[in-house]
Amino acid sequence: IEVISKFGKFADFMKWNGPTITDSGGYQVSFLWSPEDSNRSTDVKITDKGAWFRSHIDGSKHFLSPEKSMQIQQILGADIIMAFDQPMSSDFTDIHNKKAYKRTFDWEERSFKEWDRLGRKNLKGEYQALFGIIHGLENKKKSREFFEFLLGMDFPGYAIGDETIGSDPQATASTLDNIKDMIPVDKPLHALGLGGGPEGIFAAIERGVDIFDNTSITRMARTGLLFIHPEDGGNVNNKFRSNIKKSQYKSMKKPFSRVCQCYSCKNFSAGYLHHLFRSNELFGLRLASIHNIFLINDLMSQVRSAIENNDFGSLKDHWIK
Repeated sequence: IEVISKFGKFADFMKWNGPTITDSGGYQVSFLWSPEDSNRSTDVKITDKGAWFRSHIDGSKHFLSPEKSMQIQQILGADIIMAFDQPMSSDFTDIHNKKAYKRTFDWEERSFKEWDRLGRKNLKGEYQALFGIIHGLENKKKSREFFEFLLGMDFPGYAIGDETIGSDPQATASTLDNIKDMIPVDKPLHALGLGGGPEGIFAAIERGVDIFDNTSITRMARTGLLFIHPEDGGNVNNKFRSNIKKSQYKSMKKPFSRVCQCYSCKNFSAGYLHHLFRSNELFGLRLASIHNIFLINDLMSQVRSAIENNDFGSLKDHWIK
């Protein structure tokens, strides 16, 4: 935090001129704890005040609360910041989930008050939009109850969280179906850790999601899983992806995709990408990441145009057959 503050905000630190978003740390801290920890001593302790945990790097002890999370995110300086929460999980007991659900009501309200106290701005005086996070897993009553609570505080935007968004498109659809009629038309809805590739994106967008984050796009690329268009054989069954390490690509002189216009596909053969991965060359990880990011960004550009032209259904039919 001290280093970032000297640069102004983390976008300046990275020389990034685009939009930025930060999470509150609630998800990460919460899942340092596991059900097995409930009956033994642990370095992670979650109470109504906040969460205590030890660094996996040097073992130092840290405390994170709604107020501390807002203060850290003010220094990081993102355009969109998230309220501090304790997610629920199907792996947790009913008692633990009830505590997390009830506790997050208080934590998000405290986050809102601290964001307001800090002037709703980062250290450079730029506005930061705080998003409230909807909880409840696939329980319709709980999700709607929580969303109603958040709407009462009038957050600039809202996010849908819990493990249901990051697991699979069907779970995402079920969760969003529970609250889609409550989404304000003038407020953005963010999907935290949206699961899947194009199939997950379409499932979320048609239910009201405006923006999302997904680290798996580059994580999959680093393992050799590259996204493929429908023209390349991509479909729901293969999840629009293929492994470049497969022998079928070894002697392929053509690009990995016959329709993709990314830097990797315009300049290199599938055989070369296959070689880079088989040889553990770092350049392969970069080219694969470029391809996956380009495909998703290009898809989102098509989605925006289709929505503006009232043609979203046709675009979805092209991808999701």
